[in-house]
Amino acid sequence: PTPVGVPSQLRWVSPANSSTGTILEIKVNYSIAGAAANAPIEIAKERPGLNIIMSGDKAANEPVVSEQWTVGGWQIQFVRLAGGQAVRLNQSTGRHFVKVVTGDLVNIDRSPFADSFAVRDTAVDTDNLLAGAQGAIFTVFIQTAQVAKNISDMDSLRIQGPNEDVFSWERFDEKFGAFTDLFNGAEAYMSPGFHLLNENCIEVTYVNLWTCGKGVDLSTHNHANDPTPTSPAFAEAHWVFNIGAAGAGMYLCDAPGAEKKRFPMHRGQEHGPFFATDQVTRRPMLRANGAVEYPWHGWQGGRDDSQKEAYDFVAAFETNPEFVLVV
Repeated sequence: PTPVGVPSQLRWVSPANSSTGTILEIKVNYSIAGAAANAPIEIAKERPGLNIIMSGDKAANEPVVSEQWTVGGWQIQFVRLAGGQAVRLNQSTGRHFVKVVTGDLVNIDRSPFADSFAVRDTAVDTDNLLAGAQGAIFTVFIQTAQVAKNISDMDSLRIQGPNEDVFSWERFDEKFGAFTDLFNGAEAYMSPGFHLLNENCIEVTYVNLWTCGKGVDLSTHNHANDPTPTSPAFAEAHWVFNIGAAGAGMYLCDAPGAEKKRFPMHRGQEHGPFFATDQVTRRPMLRANGAVEYPWHGWQGGRDDSQKEAYDFVAAFETNPEFVLVV
């Protein structure tokens, strides 16, 4: 399909043709900066947060673009492109990062996951994004000049935008205290997030927002509980807004309390699958109860010599396994 909007040129060397130096000239006609949002939103009913229906008017042949939300100086927006569609970014608004949820963006060679257990940067300095043949759903994070070097106060993380009253930060020990004492006294918070739905109103991914203070271990777990409508199975990847202290990130271990293998992360990074992947189908492997199979893992806050609190701030992309393909 030919993209639509205000003309601009994107010169892209196709990986399939790179040996011959073939260059595809693609007219990029749609800018998400200032574009009218066309993805319907509604307050989620079964789970906290907002539903964003990533389906627009097919007759208009335009990309699907959500409203924009801000938090701590960051701008957040969700986009869906059909196969071959492209959008233009306005790099003057801040540093751009792109987290792909489904499909791929071929001109930046970006699919949903890094290699297993690997950490990669997601910054994008190109002015355009081009979807592959299967299209793509992705999140654009913009680091504006208002983003602080670190986060020392949860009051600075007010989430603003449409239906902002839905978002509020709740301590882990208050949210989960009726089920476990693992988080008692932990300086950690969670807010309702964003449910991205497809045209059939099936959830593709849940963008779960949380923070934790220095030295906090957010529990060793393996997501083996029976899935339910309010706690479905998912294949996760974490994207980082902020690291409060050096060394924070994911870890693996043989069992709760065992020695941890650490995977430190930094602002603007994401990690590859920690879940088990079928080597033939490239889909997540499921347990007998329908849960995605994971080893024991968790998130560990970093430490430093300062007595001042500082927070890791993370978006966990919890994707429906039916929409996950690890390539």
